[in-house]
Amino acid sequence: MRSPAAVVVLVVAALVGACGGAPSRGAPAPGTPPMGTNGAPVPTVDWRGCGGAFQCADVTVPLDYRQPAGGTISLAAVRLPATDPAARVGTLVVNYGGPGTPAVSSLRRLSKRFDGLRARFDILAVDPRGTGASAPVDCGPFGGDRVPAPVGPARTPEFWASAAEPGRACLAATGERLRHLSTANASRDVDLLRQALGEEQLSLYGYSYGTYSAATYANLFPSHTRAMVLDGSLDLVANAAGAPGTERRPVDVRAGVSEAWEEAFGVALDRCAAGPACPLGPDARARATDVVAASAAGTTHAELIARIDRALQTEGRLPGLMRSLAALAPGAPPSGGRIPLATVPWAPEHSPSYLAIQCTDAVTPSAADMDAAVVAEQAAHPIVGASTALNHAMCVDWPAVDPDRYLGPWNAPLAAPALMVNSRYDPTTPLIDARATASQLSAAHVLVVDAIGHTTLDAPSRCAADAYTAYLLDPGVAPPDQCPAGL
Repeated sequence: MRSPAAVVVLVVAALVGACGGAPSRGAPAPGTPPMGTNGAPVPTVDWRGCGGAFQCADVTVPLDYRQPAGGTISLAAVRLPATDPAARVGTLVVNYGGPGTPAVSSLRRLSKRFDGLRARFDILAVDPRGTGASAPVDCGPFGGDRVPAPVGPARTPEFWASAAEPGRACLAATGERLRHLSTANASRDVDLLRQALGEEQLSLYGYSYGTYSAATYANLFPSHTRAMVLDGSLDLVANAAGAPGTERRPVDVRAGVSEAWEEAFGVALDRCAAGPACPLGPDARARATDVVAASAAGTTHAELIARIDRALQTEGRLPGLMRSLAALAPGAPPSGGRIPLATVPWAPEHSPSYLAIQCTDAVTPSAADMDAAVVAEQAAHPIVGASTALNHAMCVDWPAVDPDRYLGPWNAPLAAPALMVNSRYDPTTPLIDARATASQLSAAHVLVVDAIGHTTLDAPSRCAADAYTAYLLDPGVAPPDQCPAGL
């Protein structure tokens, strides 16, 4: 008998045939627009200048690819046209992750990272449906930039009642759109835009969750994928439904985030202790543990763990973190390395669009399974285990799952091996996840940046930038296995 997860994958595979695939091959009647993904009309894209070399456009796509002639939504897009049209390779689509990070404003802010590709690529970003200026999610009283974390002691009915409120509010305010915000549908949007641009293939660059977006596109539309860079990769299987035997664990537990987070924190403390003037002294690990243990008994634990997490995203923040921990150390008695379960563990806040996409894409276990995971993760990883288990607490019983989400498989044949770029000590998308995804894809090469930090946005490396630039220009070029940090 198949497991429930296996049945889900088979159902999704059938849906891909219905909703994911090739353009209509029949010739359109005179005067009718060409038909694209699943029979959706291929939109007309009118680019307009929007500052400097940028061009912007609004792109009309179906809300529901099962009803391609039904309701529509408008997506915001921006591009930088290739500066050497005669040598142009094609279009590079960039996704900045989140999920929920607006891609348009991010490309406008961070476009210099692709200066080495500007001559030969159009650099394109589209706010995925539900984000930025692309039919954004409305969560009513939970709107704004961040949805507050659930309140009340963890593992109580009050906590789970609080966790369920944002989902109900998002459905009430956003309505039917909330049921169609999967990464798979965002990928179908990108493929419809590809057809509108007259491109046979696209090159893809994804940061963090953007790696899931790129991999979803590549597996739905492998023949239209030229090359793909995954920078700070999710474990695709873990994020979707989990490997067999792990389905009842929370997403980040499946992905091994606690281990990676604690490893990054430990390396940061060891580097401080080995330096000439570490504020925490030569026993930095022990003193930091004392500080965390003291906070767990009070009301400041969540704030402290959130502060550590922010610092671990980029090495530049680590000196300030060490000073902050040192300032708290005099008031922290020796803990003997024992950290009690915090009364109110840190449960991260998220944006409405993050929740709408993540809670749709991933199969989330029940509240009872999450409660069990909190206890197990706390025992195995005292500093951050409970927070890892509760990261997606608001996804439990999310009221609007997209029936056309994609849960795998992930091994569609690709025109070129994917290039995986990952920090050695990434606390959010661990190196083990990049290696797992490399094994799930049909072909991939892992390049390790020797740094603490999340993606090359926060752990920049000139060596890695040169490698992904060379790869995108010629996917046949063999990238290095390792790169130092620094520009």
